[in-house]
Amino acid sequence: MKIRFLYCLFLLFTIASCNESKYVISHIDASYVAMDSTFDGKANPDIVSLINLYKKQLDAEMNVVIGKATRNLTIDPPDYLLVNLTADAMKQYGDEHIKDGVDMAFMNINGHRASLNKGTITLGDIYRIYPFDNELVFLELKGDDLEKIFNSFAEKSPQGFSSNIKLTIQNQQVNSLTIDGKPLDKDKIYKIITLDYLAEGNDGMSSLKNAITTSTTGILLRNMMIDYIKRSTIEGREIDMVADQRLTIK
Repeated sequence: MKIRFLYCLFLLFTIASCNESKYVISHIDASYVAMDSTFDGKANPDIVSLINLYKKQLDAEMNVVIGKATRNLTIDPPDYLLVNLTADAMKQYGDEHIKDGVDMAFMNINGHRASLNKGTITLGDIYRIYPFDNELVFLELKGDDLEKIFNSFAEKSPQGFSSNIKLTIQNQQVNSLTIDGKPLDKDKIYKIITLDYLAEGNDGMSSLKNAITTSTTGILLRNMMIDYIKRSTIEGREIDMVADQRLTIK
């Protein structure tokens, strides 16, 4: 009896499986919908009211003035003024938070999404310039790996670095390189402050993945820059950066 029952159950399962419907895509239709004033011609008043409520609060926070810039600081070559400012601020942070300081700072150019205009600096300006939640990272790297990074700058495209480095590139090769006035030592272990994004080897810095040690800080670059500008303001200094020939391309 049990065998007959199991057989019937198996037979029913087999028949049901054979009768399963199978669906296939017969065709696909596609069209573009322009997200413009025509599409939004009849805005939902309740949604608009809700958005305006948060926008008013957000604008009030983002329009808070935290400092003043002496001149327009852009991310454009050949001077990369804003990039250099960021790298120097990172170097200063590293010197203050690591015993005996750091040897250098690296900052990628594309980590900036806007220039810093002359005049008052608001929180909104900083969020616009640094929209990514990039975290500051300390790492130790051997000199021979560090050399590969500068060679990559010469062959492909340079990134930002602190002012204690002087790099000259000629014919897509490193012509001269000094760190604190001294030639790069391939056997030395260098202390570096950079971003988690770059520590992962992005933007031509794959050698950073060979770091001997890596320490995360939990501090976002954006927040560090806000503190840097606020402190400069308290100390009576405006935000400024001039061309200093830390990078020369012949």
